[in-house]
Amino acid sequence: MEVAVSLSTGVLEVVLGKLGNILMDEYELQTGAKDGIRYIREELESMQTALEKVSKVPPDQLDKQVKIWARKVREMSYSIEDTIDSFMLHVDDSDDGEYSGSSAACCPCVSAKSMLPRSYKARRDIAAEINRIKEEVDEVSKRRERYKVDSIFVAPASYDPRLLALYEDKEKLVGIDHSTDEIIKLLSMEGEGASEQKLKLVSIVGPGGMGKTTLANAVYKKLEEQFDCTAFVSVSLQPNVKNILSGLLRQVTASKVKDDLEEGKDKDKKSLHRRESQKHDGNTETWSEKELIDKIRHVLEKRRYLIVIDDIWEEQPWKLIKCALFENKLGSKVITTTRNTEIAKLCSADEVDGIIHQLQPLSDGDSEQLLYYKIFKNEGCPTELKDVSQKILKKCKGWPLAINAIASLLANKPTQTQGQWYSVLNSISTGLENNHGVKDMRLILSLSYRDMPAQLRDCLLYLSIFPEDHIIGRDDLIQRWIAEDLVHGRQDDYLYELGNKYFNELINRSMIQPIDVDAFGRAQACKVHDLVLEYINSLSAEEDFVTIFNGLQSFPQSDSIHRLSLRNSEGEHGIPKAIKRLPHVRTLVVSSCFFYSTPSLSIFPVLRVLELQRCTESNIKGVENLVHLRYLRLTQAYYFFYDGDADHCINLPERIGNLQLLQTLDLKDAMIKELPHTVVQFSQLRVLEISLRKFDKRCETLLLQCLCNVKQLEALCINAPDLSLDFMLQVDWAPTHLRRFTASPREQSKHMLRSGWVELSPFSRLPRWINSSLLLSDLSIMVRTLAQEDLEILEVLPVLRSVDLEVIQATGTRLEFNGSVGGNGHATAFQCLGNLKFASRAVGLVFKPGAVQELQKLYLCFDVAETKDVHGDFDFHSLENIASLKTLDVDIDCRCARLWEVEAVEAALSNATKLNPNCPTLGLTRHFPDLILHDQEEEIPEHLQAKKKEDALLSRVGPFGGYGGRARDIRVTPHRLEDVTIHSANVVHSLAFSYADHNGQQHSTGPWGSRDARVSTIHLGPSECLIKVSGSIGSSSEAAKLITSLIFVTNEASYGPFGKCIGDPFEFHVPSNSSIVGFFGRAGTRLDAIGFYFRPL
Repeated sequence: MEVAVSLSTGVLEVVLGKLGNILMDEYELQTGAKDGIRYIREELESMQTALEKVSKVPPDQLDKQVKIWARKVREMSYSIEDTIDSFMLHVDDSDDGEYSGSSAACCPCVSAKSMLPRSYKARRDIAAEINRIKEEVDEVSKRRERYKVDSIFVAPASYDPRLLALYEDKEKLVGIDHSTDEIIKLLSMEGEGASEQKLKLVSIVGPGGMGKTTLANAVYKKLEEQFDCTAFVSVSLQPNVKNILSGLLRQVTASKVKDDLEEGKDKDKKSLHRRESQKHDGNTETWSEKELIDKIRHVLEKRRYLIVIDDIWEEQPWKLIKCALFENKLGSKVITTTRNTEIAKLCSADEVDGIIHQLQPLSDGDSEQLLYYKIFKNEGCPTELKDVSQKILKKCKGWPLAINAIASLLANKPTQTQGQWYSVLNSISTGLENNHGVKDMRLILSLSYRDMPAQLRDCLLYLSIFPEDHIIGRDDLIQRWIAEDLVHGRQDDYLYELGNKYFNELINRSMIQPIDVDAFGRAQACKVHDLVLEYINSLSAEEDFVTIFNGLQSFPQSDSIHRLSLRNSEGEHGIPKAIKRLPHVRTLVVSSCFFYSTPSLSIFPVLRVLELQRCTESNIKGVENLVHLRYLRLTQAYYFFYDGDADHCINLPERIGNLQLLQTLDLKDAMIKELPHTVVQFSQLRVLEISLRKFDKRCETLLLQCLCNVKQLEALCINAPDLSLDFMLQVDWAPTHLRRFTASPREQSKHMLRSGWVELSPFSRLPRWINSSLLLSDLSIMVRTLAQEDLEILEVLPVLRSVDLEVIQATGTRLEFNGSVGGNGHATAFQCLGNLKFASRAVGLVFKPGAVQELQKLYLCFDVAETKDVHGDFDFHSLENIASLKTLDVDIDCRCARLWEVEAVEAALSNATKLNPNCPTLGLTRHFPDLILHDQEEEIPEHLQAKKKEDALLSRVGPFGGYGGRARDIRVTPHRLEDVTIHSANVVHSLAFSYADHNGQQHSTGPWGSRDARVSTIHLGPSECLIKVSGSIGSSSEAAKLITSLIFVTNEASYGPFGKCIGDPFEFHVPSNSSIVGFFGRAGTRLDAIGFYFRPL
């Protein structure tokens, strides 16, 4: 089938703008050269008009010669733009009196001696280049006349979107309830062997775009709470089975065992979950498929599970995944989705008690409801459009994606008339009635595609550079668009807003799917539906817009490559060594530098966007010579990034500052050694995202200089696991363009309770310069303390929409969100705040009447016991003052909390939401429920004072070590340490100990880690107490950073070393007249970190 022809005019529009800039007086050119540029510009404007006209014509109406002419125009436009960019770049260099010899190699049209455009030779060479371009333009113009391009008739079209947002709320699902109930019924049907509760599998089969994934996800969400562990993974057309198995393993291991709090029930399951959580740590990228399968089977062996395997295309991937699905006779359920009936039959083989569910198109009633809802919302269809709407629905034949595409096309019309609807109806090819499958979808998608303006079409085509099922961040995508000049306007300050408009427009037209929608309906990311991606991939390949190379086909002609994606493959397939130059490549994405023969960057002279995934220092050699580069993103392998070893850190080139046009520097997933001194030259930087491990005073000064030199910085993200950023507190900096600011010691996706409450925060307090960031929209920051005055700084920021605060030290007083209201009756404090996340060991927040009037999503995370100790109660009644609140999600840390305290928290939160007039939904999760204190004597609140007195004497320090494993802590407040048991070899494998509480009752905990090494036990005498612990922190094959040795010193003797003293030393000596009484830390299969509880003797 012939797909729609894009005939992109976006690059022509950019070229015309740049030609206009050259004609400005600041560029001294020969008179003839200026005349030539005017002529070229006029001819290109005429060609642009013809291309826009042709792009509206259905592909079957276009002559082949017209398509060839359009391709020639496009290639010529790319070449002209490369010439202009090189010229303007070197003009700027000469004006500054600076010239780097390395730049000469990057200019295809201007020699090294012509860098000074005001010289006679430079003007002469530029004039010669213009004459060459003029001759090429003349030839293309003559072809246009020969092919009679202008004779093509196209009806005039206008574009004025009426529908502002189709996704303000969660998209209404039509016809899903009946199908969901039917799948659930099939999963619960009793077949042969039902008494053994055999594994039950339902395979959903149907054409692409029918809603298989939507249905499977609806069933999954409805049933997931009924199972011990769950997972949802996608296979896709070109699956990486190892990645799929790794994702499956992560999900089933992270799932929580359900806890019904009945005495003795599910103890085995909870114990198993703890053991598996300890073991599943480290890098699975190096595991074989067999190791991953064995691990998954072991995890699933004693658990009742629900797993969805989505989008299976071929037999072999399913056979491998099926090996991991352990038949445990516990009534586990599996759902698969596929487009292929034969694959569905394979999935539902007899040995798994399977059944096939053939997904049917939407009924006439549901189809009608979906179409009308997408266009008219709840207003209903006008009578005069009823007849034509039924004819349109007849051609869509109940396919949800087809209905959505047509609905979006109709909704974007300025008015809804019979004539317009019949025009759309007549445009739909009769192929819908004669053909089947993906071809029909392409025909429908082509209508929406041709209805887009040129710049939006280019932005959509750019998405083909991403692989299937990829989550594409909104801000990252917009910055790539800007770097490629796909988003362009008169004022650079508004490029982000324009890019955001394009992003939302693609969502409104149902061409991309919104992901992570916030309280204001803003999608933080997007995905591309499989069928849409297939469609734009075919368009992109036809236009040479994006070239995807995985080594399985011959390398394409180098002159036709403009954007190159080297996809992951099992072998080392890269660019052939015979290729010495790719002169027109603007974007290069290498998905895995480990598996590819990474190309030398010197062959990409005009590169603008560069992304190297899982790269090493050798992969970025020569990056400083890419003088056209505007976007640079580097990522490292998981075990390199979290190891922090200097050997694995990336050392940026010293001359990285040569990249004068760089707008985005994204190093948040790569660990850098240090900042080169040339970073202060980044004057055009708009986005800076970095991860830091070790920073000396020199680097601090360079970073501050860099920030102060960048006048238009829009996004700043600093991940600093082991560093204080307090050097940024006193800087005289006014980031007036800053929209997004993140400062955290952990990756943003990592849950704070899973990674443990950290002791070191990036900032000791909120930076005062934030009050100058009047455009700040998103803030995510960790501080040691937060005072009322800090909230008062944030509350006046006019467009602050999302705030994520993590506070290390709780204050004794509660923080108040004021209800300030202006003369117009609208809030003046936090007037736009829609999302608020607040995490602290002790949470005490007060929302005054009228406060946070726009807040719809609230998240809280706190320690139950510490909140009780600090604030004395669980007072959440002020939540009822948040009138617009829709959802309240709460994570509570139950460690060392009594059962009645946990239940009191839950009751207080439940009561507060019930009293809220908006009736928000409450999602509450207990963390570490197995560490809740269950007093056998049913201790009641009056005994709390004794515990508070005992706890007041207890202090803690640490932990020292790495970040692997999971957090480990004790259940009861320790009073005296009795004995310590260590398993050790080359490193410390595990730690266990016994202690007495203030009542003299004995408690034991551990081992934290594994017991597969030499064991040693220290028994403390009646008068012996531990006063000092020292050791070393190093690395091993099991972990990037862990405890390699320990030495224990008491008031009577010294014990150890246990392990080998390799790595960085650490030491803790208690204050005078004190002793160590217990430990906490982190452990998986080894002891990753250790911290100490101590108290006065």
